[in-house]
Amino acid sequence: MTSGRWRALGWTLTVLGMTNACRAGIWGSTPDLGVSADYNSNPALLTTPDTAETHGALLLDAPTTYVGDAFKLNIAPSFRFSNSQGYSAVDSDYEHLNVLGEFDSELSVLKASAAVDRDSSLYNAGLLNGNIGVRRDTVLADVNWDRQFSERFEIDTDVDATRVRYSVPDGVVTLTNYKYASIAPTLSWAETEQLKLTLNASVGRYNSLDGTTESRSASLQPGFVDVLSELWTLTASAGYSRALDNAEGLELIGYEFGIFPVFERVDSESTQNGTVFLGNLTRKSERLTLTAIASRQLLPTGFNYLSRQTAYELSVNWQESERVNVTGDVRHVQYQQPNTGNSSTDVNVTYALLAASWQWTPHWTVSVSANRIMESYPYQPAGTLPGSGLQNLGVRNTGFSISCKRQFDFTSFQQIRP
Repeated sequence: MTSGRWRALGWTLTVLGMTNACRAGIWGSTPDLGVSADYNSNPALLTTPDTAETHGALLLDAPTTYVGDAFKLNIAPSFRFSNSQGYSAVDSDYEHLNVLGEFDSELSVLKASAAVDRDSSLYNAGLLNGNIGVRRDTVLADVNWDRQFSERFEIDTDVDATRVRYSVPDGVVTLTNYKYASIAPTLSWAETEQLKLTLNASVGRYNSLDGTTESRSASLQPGFVDVLSELWTLTASAGYSRALDNAEGLELIGYEFGIFPVFERVDSESTQNGTVFLGNLTRKSERLTLTAIASRQLLPTGFNYLSRQTAYELSVNWQESERVNVTGDVRHVQYQQPNTGNSSTDVNVTYALLAASWQWTPHWTVSVSANRIMESYPYQPAGTLPGSGLQNLGVRNTGFSISCKRQFDFTSFQQIRP
């Protein structure tokens, strides 16, 4: 854990040390330092009783920006140092370093980003990884190019690559290390000032790092963006996706301790074919922002293949005043985890969040939040045959958090010359 912190800090210092190489623009940073206290009734999403925990943490963010004539750069290191031991809870340590560069020209915008993260699998994607809490190391790179060919025609192309490693104990079959790469071009045609027609295509490839499983996917989605009024905007698309899953030596034969899947070596091939869609209805006024989203897509996971995710979300943001902000969010997500033989396992998650922030002074901000996680997934009771007698097992977590942050004034790195 300590070596991971120093490695992330070394990345930060290395990037910041490059600032002297560019003097045409303005370099600066607005760091903030804070403390937080968290209570969770079941932070590791376990099925055993008496799992409540309370933790405190030190929060450190140092966002650094460069702004030139046509180029912008944002470097965002972020750290959490918690008294929670290990990475088995949602409130454990994390170290994140995100870098985003943007180059603007008259007709195009080119963005390139990279990220190096270390955190808990529950913190990063606990709703997907079930009741497994282990360290997760992520390296991500993304390039996005948006080109305006005419007043009406536009192409936006996104290319990304991800590599994820889990620190799983030897001999425990839980999460799978993987890499994933995809390319997704989107064509847009402005039919009118209010209506834009779109066509999105994507191809992706998922591989487990041990070479035992692979998923190759492709999808096509026509859609539109309609500005219904000054307040309402509707974005919608729907299409078809196809994924081919290959396994070289894995087949589900049962569950260890009734929870963890156990596989045996076989060679198999299966498919995941079906519809994909996205619907986004947004209402934005001076104080209130209301967003309703429905989507279905294929996502990389730590469970050997791409997973089909169907999600419904309703979020509200209310700006009470210049200093007080209130947000609410409710989500229901279903993950289809593919197994061999064209079968799948469904995991259902409902997540609710209510949060408020108060800018006490221009430099001090106090935030409070409450959340509830409800998750259910198939459970194989001990002593039953694999695939028979499955029961639905539910886990719950209720969490409360309070934090206080102090934001420092903008500090310029430029040298003032006479």
